[in-house]
Amino acid sequence: MTDATHTGALAATTATARMAADSLHHPTATTAGQFLINHDNVLAAAKIIQTQVDALQSQIDAAVADLEVVPPGDDDVSLRIAQEWNDRLVFQPGSYSVRVDEYITSLRNLVNQLKDSARAYGYNEEEISAALGAAGA
Repeated sequence: MTDATHTGALAATTATARMAADSLHHPTATTAGQFLINHDNVLAAAKIIQTQVDALQSQIDAAVADLEVVPPGDDDVSLRIAQEWNDRLVFQPGSYSVRVDEYITSLRNLVNQLKDSARAYGYNEEEISAALGAAGA
């Protein structure tokens, strides 16, 4: 993958994550700035978020390997600089890769909370699984 393609993939993943976050924090359905989850929309909300999880996970899985910087030479400076970039991009807490993974985890937690809410509203496991599809089961 070229640098331009790599940068584009990372930008797309980040933009998608940002749009999902913005839609969660700035909903248009209520004036209170919060989701209104009820019996009628709990499974639809879970499906929307699960679809986002699936898309983001697929994108980050494809992009992470390409985030790693290959040292341009075998000298000590090249090796150290490449390792520093890799730590900042992929491995360290707070790296781009880790931050996207944390965001995906938070979305998965939200899906689980919505599944719990669906159970509380009386939906059974079959109905929940049918609404979310194989990935959300």
